[in-house]
Amino acid sequence: MTISKSDLLTHTFSKKLFGYRPAEVDATLREAAETLDRLAGERAELLRRVAEMERDLREFREREATLRDTLMTTQTIVGDMKEKARTEAVALVDEARRQADALDEAAKRRLEGEKARLEALFRQRERFEQQMRDLLLAHARLLNAPDDGRGRDALDQSRALAGEQGGDAAGGDFLFGEEPA
Repeated sequence: MTISKSDLLTHTFSKKLFGYRPAEVDATLREAAETLDRLAGERAELLRRVAEMERDLREFREREATLRDTLMTTQTIVGDMKEKARTEAVALVDEARRQADALDEAAKRRLEGEKARLEALFRQRERFEQQMRDLLLAHARLLNAPDDGRGRDALDQSRALAGEQGGDAAGGDFLFGEEPA
């Protein structure tokens, strides 16, 4: 039998001639003491469990706060990294464009220089060809001119310039551009 507070307060002991029955009072007190002892143990266990649960709750709240802070920090870092990467990408693209423009300009300048150089070489070739024509025509005139002594001297001079020896070593009279008869 479990005794409650109201049972203790409302319980009436039967009376004897000189008071309550001691055995009944002792039995009720023992039962009350056992109930109180059991309740005190249960209460202590419940208080221990409450304290443990409060400790766990504090720990979980601290973990939650740490996780929330970590998540916020991570989001901030990721945002910063994205922005930094975006800024660096824009800078790299801009720098690549500047370098490409610079290379393009350098290539255009070099192409223009090469075109000018090629044009100068063409003009030089044309001048050289004209000089060669003029020289060949002059030599042809000398070769086709009558031999009055002047032509022989000019021919000897041109042979000397060409590194040949002798005056009549070439043999015979002939006209430049014509077959000998």
